[in-house]
Amino acid sequence: MFFDPRPTPPWQQRVYGKWGLAGLLLAFLLVGTVGHDPWRGADLRHFFAVWQVLQGEWLLPTALVDGTVPAAAPLYYWVAALLGMALEPLGLALHDATRLASPLFVLISLGCVAMAALPACGKPWHAGAVLLGLGTLGWMLEAHQHQSLLASTATLGMTLAGAAWALHHPARAWLCATAGFSLGFLAQGFAILPVSLIPWLATFPAWSIVPPAKRLPLALVTVALLALPVAWLMAVLASPNGSTWLALQTPHIDPVFIRGNLLDAGNDATWVTWPLWLLALWPLRRASDPRISRLSALNWAILGAGLIVVAIWPPSNPSDLLILLPSLTLLATTRLKRMPRGAQAAFSWFSVATAITIVVLTGLAWSALHSDWPPGLARHVARVAPEFEMSHSFERLILAGILLFAWVVSSISTPASPLRPTIHWALSVSFMWSMLVVLLAPWFEHTRNLRPIIERMQPVLQAHAPHCVSVPRREPDVRAALIYFAGVPAHFDERCPIRFERIRSPQALQPDGSILWSMSRGQEKRQEIWLLRINTGSADE
Repeated sequence: MFFDPRPTPPWQQRVYGKWGLAGLLLAFLLVGTVGHDPWRGADLRHFFAVWQVLQGEWLLPTALVDGTVPAAAPLYYWVAALLGMALEPLGLALHDATRLASPLFVLISLGCVAMAALPACGKPWHAGAVLLGLGTLGWMLEAHQHQSLLASTATLGMTLAGAAWALHHPARAWLCATAGFSLGFLAQGFAILPVSLIPWLATFPAWSIVPPAKRLPLALVTVALLALPVAWLMAVLASPNGSTWLALQTPHIDPVFIRGNLLDAGNDATWVTWPLWLLALWPLRRASDPRISRLSALNWAILGAGLIVVAIWPPSNPSDLLILLPSLTLLATTRLKRMPRGAQAAFSWFSVATAITIVVLTGLAWSALHSDWPPGLARHVARVAPEFEMSHSFERLILAGILLFAWVVSSISTPASPLRPTIHWALSVSFMWSMLVVLLAPWFEHTRNLRPIIERMQPVLQAHAPHCVSVPRREPDVRAALIYFAGVPAHFDERCPIRFERIRSPQALQPDGSILWSMSRGQEKRQEIWLLRINTGSADE
């Protein structure tokens, strides 16, 4: 039995054992990951970098230096491209195949966090670390779209696992930490070094207890691992975009910039790291176990370094906080293990109440989309997409009812064990996410998918500018969609005969005879007008 050491019925052993945990992980990570086009935002922009790798830009995709995505490093894009090459011939759409890199890196992150929790917390609390991490909102949102920083969290998890096992299996711990440190640079560049250096240095005591016969082979493997990022960096610096990439990796030591980043991080951290920060900051006395104290001090140091990275390295966005999740997960696990039974029971009830609240809100949103009730919410969704019509409404409602029944049965029948709060939390988050996908996926597809818009403008592009379209730098999503969906080369300059524009207010539209095509989306404050104009050579910015 994976969770509860006491005798339990066989069906509970199967449902709540290690196979049940594996099934919950796979179901949560795969639901909503495949079956849709790349959506505008991070999903489309990071996929565009993967697409460039598949076009031959394996060393450094141009998207990493032209502002399409943050100036990271290409590890995520390499893995996603390899998945696309392997799975597309099997019938999976290219963007679906490459998007599977995100749940893969989340699985690696959670597995490494579980390994790091095992020597300090013991069994079955290493499973509790996985369940807490699974229910973190930051991982939940990013695991279902293309996101390169998930590779950074995976490498940090590897380094942290090595640091946790340094005194127990020194050779393997050293290799794990060194591999994580080396791959971390390939995942995010210089920005991750202040964070990953802390757990890597914490594994140095392992070297002194490695048997002498193993030291020479271990040193050779270490040199080989550290040579990988060095070789890649030398190749990048010798490339045409190398100096641009290196300049984008420079931190900004500016008080105004740092203050703004920290304010943004403070606002975003409340939901990106939920509920880990609530558990990690729970006011309990310091543990007497020196292993827990060492691990806690290490994780707090990593969190401090992570906040420094978020503060001084551009750009600042919620996904930057993903690098805090492995350490926060370990801290939250150690705290939850030591909580009184009453506090643990309160966390279970909080999980159930959160799930019920989200389900009610999701049901109201489905009702507003399907039957225009409640009226206020129906008017809001109509302003965003007045032409939207829900498809297969009742089939989705029936499936949602089945999910609701399964969640209720699973929550009630959860065996009494120390991990019951984490089981309830993971079940509730998985249930909430599945309900959102089942009931509202068509709405998100309609509002976030740029393919229908690109297909409507494609005849005009083919007639007037089949080889070049100018796109503002503030519209990297549109540029990526034009290239991927329509096959039209789009550039961040004014050299093309046609220029794309998107304006928020009809009053800003001046019919000067240069408009070739236009369409409107949304109503009132949500209205957007999409335009294709004849390029007159005016400034694009």
